[in-house]
Amino acid sequence: MNRNRNPSAGSRSFQPFTPQQNPHRPTARVPSAPGRVGKGPAVIGGLLLGGTVSYYSYSLYKAFSAPDDGTSQDLDFSHRYNTTASRFDQDVEFTEWFIGITKLRRKLVQQARGNVLEAAVGTGRNTEFYDFSRINSLTLLDQSNEMIEVAKSKWQQTRPKDDQCRWMAWSALDPLPPAPGASNKQGVYGYDTIVATMSLCSVPGPSLFLRNLASHLSYQDVTAPTNSNASQGSDANPPSRLLLLEHGRSYYPLLNKLLDRTASAHAQRHGCWWNRDIGKIAEDSGLEIIDIQRKHFGTTWSLELGLPEDAKGERRQQWLEGNRQKIEMMRRDVDKARREWEERIRDQIEAAQKDEELEKWRRHQRDQMRKPEP
Repeated sequence: MNRNRNPSAGSRSFQPFTPQQNPHRPTARVPSAPGRVGKGPAVIGGLLLGGTVSYYSYSLYKAFSAPDDGTSQDLDFSHRYNTTASRFDQDVEFTEWFIGITKLRRKLVQQARGNVLEAAVGTGRNTEFYDFSRINSLTLLDQSNEMIEVAKSKWQQTRPKDDQCRWMAWSALDPLPPAPGASNKQGVYGYDTIVATMSLCSVPGPSLFLRNLASHLSYQDVTAPTNSNASQGSDANPPSRLLLLEHGRSYYPLLNKLLDRTASAHAQRHGCWWNRDIGKIAEDSGLEIIDIQRKHFGTTWSLELGLPEDAKGERRQQWLEGNRQKIEMMRRDVDKARREWEERIRDQIEAAQKDEELEKWRRHQRDQMRKPEP
């Protein structure tokens, strides 16, 4: 047999194998090379990016170059919250969740024990985090009727029959209502835990605010909860505490300079002084600083404060009297700053009115000169 025979010879020619196409299976398309992107989108994107960078650069330049207008930080602009109460939660909800403020609120508030007071409750952004198995009573205060009505409405939707909570439109700079069932015998008076979050930025005289709260803390150990949900033998009763979550000055001088330059305008618009030194305010309050933690370049402060030794035992009444005198001095300083501000505003209004009258007189003189002579 000839194995070297030409395969093309004979009646049957050699054909290479080719796969048959399945008619029920779609033909795969070979991906084509990507087309070139036109210049239009790239130009538009570049313009948008350049415009954004230019806008923020100009804003920073204006902030750093703006002179200090001399507005006292003891001024009260908190009435701004009356107009923002209805949309406040909507404005801050995502931001607080995204940067972790909501988590910090939960961590702070769940430490509350016994008779609890929350000052400057706002729209009630902390109320859902309280552990009522460890609480005897909860008193919620805010000087803004609008803010506290929003908070109360939210509360009633989730806890319509909860009788552990009481709501009051009350300034935390004034003498506070006593804790439910608290005794005033032998100087034992007040709340076991006082909570305040994002409040030192909006009160006039923040050291006054802390001193006033401190004067309403009980110096005895926290009373075990009496409600039916109380956990038995869970934790040893700690002494009374003032728990704070605030925002203020940073670790970094450059960021502090930016906060300083924009603080007055921000306060007059939003009711919040965002450049306050929270650490110094805590020191000036005369309270014992138990713990401080900071986040977000040092601008977010978590503080745990307690009563000094002078506020306990037989020296309690003497400390209360000294604290009361300092509170009165601070109130006078706050009132003085308010009067000076009001006088400054009156002067500005009078000057503007004089300028307006002078401009009217000048326009009248120009009109008279333009009239043709008879």
